[in-house]
Amino acid sequence: MSRVIDGDSFTVESPGGDVEVRLSGVNAPERGECFHDEAAGRLTRILSGEEAALERRGADRFGRALAHVFVGDLHVNADMVAGGFAVASAPGEDSLHGAALLEAESAAWKSGAGLWAPDACGASGQPPPVEIVSVEHNPKGPDDEDLEAERVTIANRGAAAVNLTGWALRDESSLHRYRFDEDARLAPGGTMTVSSADPGWEPGGGPVWSNSGDLALLLDERGRVVARRRYRRRERSRSRRLLSLP
Repeated sequence: MSRVIDGDSFTVESPGGDVEVRLSGVNAPERGECFHDEAAGRLTRILSGEEAALERRGADRFGRALAHVFVGDLHVNADMVAGGFAVASAPGEDSLHGAALLEAESAAWKSGAGLWAPDACGASGQPPPVEIVSVEHNPKGPDDEDLEAERVTIANRGAAAVNLTGWALRDESSLHRYRFDEDARLAPGGTMTVSSADPGWEPGGGPVWSNSGDLALLLDERGRVVARRRYRRRERSRSRRLLSLP
């Protein structure tokens, strides 16, 4: 290993120069985001031991080598997810180990490990009782022709209003982030819907939620995860069925 870049990528030396490797099936926090340093530190400690073996899975859109990485018997990709240092990616073309990664993420969420902890990002106390009620990810027709119909609904289950200033809604990738307006408030028992057509998306103007499966995360002003909802589409008996995963 040459250098860890963040919690899901590093470089390895080769005769032709350094090659950047991306852990397949996982996504760790970006630089400047909550839990970036902890994730990068975890990957550094793992790769500082014995030599790593790479199981190549092609390349991503940036030309980085995608791989499942093993250090001895340790599956590094799964370890990063199980410890709450990264989220899993819904299995797509690279479905190898996908189910195990999703199971590891679910277990980490339930146990409050790493970035899923109530006190992550320097927060104190339990997060407000706000839930992601639904993700309507696949409207009829081409997704980019009806962005209003692609939407997420959140609900306040508490008895007090919640100030959403500084909060964000994101998908499992590092591509889409929605920033709530400074005056956004969620009334007690109230709901709010965010469509993919709403201003506030970075970037905006296109579909956000993958039809094959995705993860919706609601983050507070510190970047702490307040709510999580994962969905996955599975083929069964020639018909498609939407699964909500824990």
